[in-house]
Amino acid sequence: MILLFQNINKLLITLIFALTVISAQPKLSFHLGSGFYKPSLGYLDPDSNSVIPSLSAFGKNILIDWGVKYQFYPNARIGYSRSNSYHSGKIGDSDYFRTISYRMITFETFYYPRKKMELNFMLAPMYNKGIIKLSSKGASSDWDSILNKFGNSSVKLLTEGEMTKRWLGLTSMIGFRYYIYPWFAVDGKAGFMQNSYSENKWKLDGDKVDGPTMNIKKMPVFKLHFVFGW
Repeated sequence: MILLFQNINKLLITLIFALTVISAQPKLSFHLGSGFYKPSLGYLDPDSNSVIPSLSAFGKNILIDWGVKYQFYPNARIGYSRSNSYHSGKIGDSDYFRTISYRMITFETFYYPRKKMELNFMLAPMYNKGIIKLSSKGASSDWDSILNKFGNSSVKLLTEGEMTKRWLGLTSMIGFRYYIYPWFAVDGKAGFMQNSYSENKWKLDGDKVDGPTMNIKKMPVFKLHFVFGW
């Protein structure tokens, strides 16, 4: 009899676990939106570096966001998200293009205080990348002008090229989401972004060079996303 009750208990536990998994079917969502932050772009803005093209608020303060998330538990999601900052223009005879890309693996928990309303908390380690690119139709000395401003004196490059730098970071945010439809919502977030950026060891055609002295170690950030779900 005792053995029978033990088997029944095991069966009930198994059924409860199975029903929990079935009721928590994963959901996939995609978001698109923008963010606002105020970095100190040392030697990447015309105020500190006269070589850099004119910089609007879009190029300095606005982030273009996109990402995907997978709901693996009734109140938890995991995903990948990216926030990009862009700036373009002319330096001498060359086309200038700069990208700062904040790339995140997101972990998010949430709950519903009321119908159609969601409060959420996100924590995300980051692996970020900066790109500075000059391109021209022929030989140009425009790289010299920008590299000298960064404190380099021994690098000579007369053709188009690309400077790159990678660094780690961490961001945490709280958010509020309102579901207009079951498959469409508006999500607002606020939080902090921390970066381990250093101006040393940028890479340019295999050489290590000094880059801009950006101060992006700890910054408040605000985001607004449109979320589409399946």
